[in-house]
Amino acid sequence: MTLTEAIVVKVSHDLAGGIGAFANTVDLMKMDASFQQEGLGLLESTGNMLNARLKFFRALYGAENKSIDASLIKDYLKTLAVKIELEGKVSTRLQLAMIAVGIDILSFGGTLTLSDNILTIKGQEICCNPMYIQALITERSTCTPENVNALWLVQLVNENQKRILLENHGDNLILALT
Repeated sequence: MTLTEAIVVKVSHDLAGGIGAFANTVDLMKMDASFQQEGLGLLESTGNMLNARLKFFRALYGAENKSIDASLIKDYLKTLAVKIELEGKVSTRLQLAMIAVGIDILSFGGTLTLSDNILTIKGQEICCNPMYIQALITERSTCTPENVNALWLVQLVNENQKRILLENHGDNLILALT
């Protein structure tokens, strides 16, 4: 699978649930008029979720002319099943890719703290899938939708002539670009 194919699969997967919920709500509203008021609330929340995710993916994977700030990420974080807090200023696509990697690693929630090109990933349980970590530190890694953010970060790091450093400190992981 190519990086482009993996990005398409990841984005499609992350939007599919919301699109399905939106379509099912419309169907229910058509079948049962008493569901109209409740359905409008569901449509609004689902629409907000889809919009936040789409903006996040466009800024992360799209042309580098999108406005990137903390509100973009905080809106996206609200759509996730786990609670992840963000501290620090995010202004570049490279930093946004670091945040995406941090989100993947914090599959049980936690805090992401960004200071320039250093991301501290802190959580009670950090998911250090060996295949994911391998994708971050080697250039010969299989491309899958599960590790696409790691590979995307590697590509951006290479384009910016930087390198990735990882340091494990028990309940936190430091991801630095030098």
